[in-house]
Amino acid sequence: MLLALTSLLGAPGGIPSFNRLLCRAAAEFAVSTGQRLSVLALTDQPGSEPGFVQSLPQTTQPPTYQAFAGDKLRFASSVLRHVGRAQPVVLGHVNLSPLGLPFGRFGVIAHGTDVWTALPRYRRWALGQAHVAAGVSEHTLAQLCQVQGVFVGHCQRLINALDEQSLTLAQQNPSTADEQSQRLRLLSITRLHPDEPKGIDLVIRSLPTLPLVDYDVVGEGDAQPQLQKLAHELGVADRVHFLGRLSEAAKHAALARCHALVLPSSNEGFGIVYLEAMAHQKPCLAARVGGAPEVVLDEETGLVTEPAWQAVRDGILRLHDATLRQRLGRAGQRRLLQHFTYPAFARHAFALFSRLC
Repeated sequence: MLLALTSLLGAPGGIPSFNRLLCRAAAEFAVSTGQRLSVLALTDQPGSEPGFVQSLPQTTQPPTYQAFAGDKLRFASSVLRHVGRAQPVVLGHVNLSPLGLPFGRFGVIAHGTDVWTALPRYRRWALGQAHVAAGVSEHTLAQLCQVQGVFVGHCQRLINALDEQSLTLAQQNPSTADEQSQRLRLLSITRLHPDEPKGIDLVIRSLPTLPLVDYDVVGEGDAQPQLQKLAHELGVADRVHFLGRLSEAAKHAALARCHALVLPSSNEGFGIVYLEAMAHQKPCLAARVGGAPEVVLDEETGLVTEPAWQAVRDGILRLHDATLRQRLGRAGQRRLLQHFTYPAFARHAFALFSRLC
């Protein structure tokens, strides 16, 4: 059994988090079917987290893991060495689709924005040859069919989920937000890349008309200087705090301090950060774009707005209502525990692996 992934260990973000769950499910499937699991990770650095693979379920044939530090040629050669001796085969990103062709029967996972625009012709054709193309949201599945031309019968939903470590950290960090305070503390957790419209600028633009709001931003990237400049120009820099990249423990402490998570992103195929907030019973504000509205249910577990600063401002104004926040937060946690935990993820993953055998 082979998993060929873009990234797994030592990197932040939704895709590595998803891939760690995928590895766990694959290891369990390999044990149940008497196979050996091989995991190849393109961008991982050797030695980034050696204990992870040893922690996976295993029999007399323990899983193997190899990191390639971005060496595409060596990665591709290692994938192709499994031709004829590995089944099922799952490629963790649509850009890896051509590597599946020599296997004849392979699966590919689409995470969201990777399929929102047409892939280069050969890559798109290779994706269409996959026996199963799995998507993390219904929106992603629709883009696979409508934009990439994948046959609907080859598509399968593979939900995202929150791992037990995050659930435990949420339990260990009960809310420290003062629900009686007139001041509102908002939090965003995201990469800060110029080509990824995460909506941080929309929140900053709303702050001049929201004098009782403080805003914390967790994450790093090349967009940070421009966002800081925007906050200075609008006169709100004293209320916008860029906290950088935090450890998992510190991130969950920040979630415990905030009143709500706001990420009006136009760039989410799913949005694992919404699940992290829901674990803390924090309401979420998301944009009506991509897969986010499937995670954050408008008026039920959070507020879903148009990706414009005026709409974001109006949503934030409503979050000053503590009763509304608490209702949305409790409903969010219930939805998380019902639909987005590892057992549900594993059921979907086992269905994918079984179709490929």
